[in-house]
Amino acid sequence: MVEFDLNVRYQGRPSQTEMKRRWDLATQVMKKQNIDCLIMQAHDDLFGQYVRWFAERRFAPYPCTVMFDRDQKLSVIGHSGLGNKLPTFGVEYEYNIGVPQSNNAWYGNNAASDQAIRIIEKEGYKKIGFLGLNLIFAAFYLGVTQGLPGVEFVDASDAIDQVISVKSQEELSMLKDAVQMHEAVGKAVPSLVYAGRNERELGADLCRLSILMGADEFLGNICIGTQRVPGAMYRFHLQNKIIESGDTLNILFEVPTLTGYYADFHHYWAIGDPLPEAVKAMDIAREAQEYMATLCKPGARASDIFNKMNEWKKSRGMKPERRMHGHGQGYGLVERPYFDAYDPMVLKENMFLALHPTVQVGEASVAPSSNYIVTKEGAVRVNTFSQQLVLI
Repeated sequence: MVEFDLNVRYQGRPSQTEMKRRWDLATQVMKKQNIDCLIMQAHDDLFGQYVRWFAERRFAPYPCTVMFDRDQKLSVIGHSGLGNKLPTFGVEYEYNIGVPQSNNAWYGNNAASDQAIRIIEKEGYKKIGFLGLNLIFAAFYLGVTQGLPGVEFVDASDAIDQVISVKSQEELSMLKDAVQMHEAVGKAVPSLVYAGRNERELGADLCRLSILMGADEFLGNICIGTQRVPGAMYRFHLQNKIIESGDTLNILFEVPTLTGYYADFHHYWAIGDPLPEAVKAMDIAREAQEYMATLCKPGARASDIFNKMNEWKKSRGMKPERRMHGHGQGYGLVERPYFDAYDPMVLKENMFLALHPTVQVGEASVAPSSNYIVTKEGAVRVNTFSQQLVLI
């Protein structure tokens, strides 16, 4: 379980050994591709894994730019008063630059890119690798690429993803802690649910309980759905239904711990007499997870596993999945490998996965999720929580 260090402001920092491991692996990739510097950006915790993995920076609702070069020098550009430095909490930065930048203010489009250009020119970088082009702000990208015509820019995402997706033993320990915290909240659900209660009250309780158990900021992915036939779930703004006897309770719970790592807890409870279709759907979903786990061996391709799972579903009379059957997790809510029709990533030992193939029986649709670690024999389930419909 996640533990608090009392009177310590910054919680959950990785060890220096772990940070050096990451930087050494990234440096090897950069030398192979002759990349002088990597650039990454983030403005929230959900998909900020690159910034967290390299620089262990937490986020405010403002853009954060991190640069990492082949000499393992870190630089940060973030929201602050002009000329100010951002708080570091012990992390060393070669350049620490504050700019009064807000994404919805067009006149600040080049605030960060101008500073990045100065660093690139001063250090003499000739080849820059972007991480997560969909996470790079358009104004920043245009600013640096148009402002540095003599510099080569490439997408280095895939090569770095290959490194990030394989977890160290220290990371796996933190991820197991995240799973335990999620399951502890799940075990408390029966004491928080009763007919006549509003979903919003339940959501608020889950949020508070998770914070007290060691969850960190950005708790928006606590989704709830209560209806007779299990199906949709809803984020907080839409959690306004009165819970009734006979409902099936559907909760998706994915929050970061103090160490910044996510787990994926998605489960279903019957309030009163269970719907037979829901019971059967959950039983088949357990089979689907167990079968998918056998496919998740080192050397298997994520997109091939997606296709095999769809073949499995078709053989049982179900419609094929059109999104994904699961994904990796870590500092990102979702990370590669993606078990969709497109991801070419090949699985390796010590990848941390969330497997959640959807199963439909009649009108009942369920997608319970569990976390797994890839081993030589296949993916091993970390969770201990029941995989069947739980009765309240």
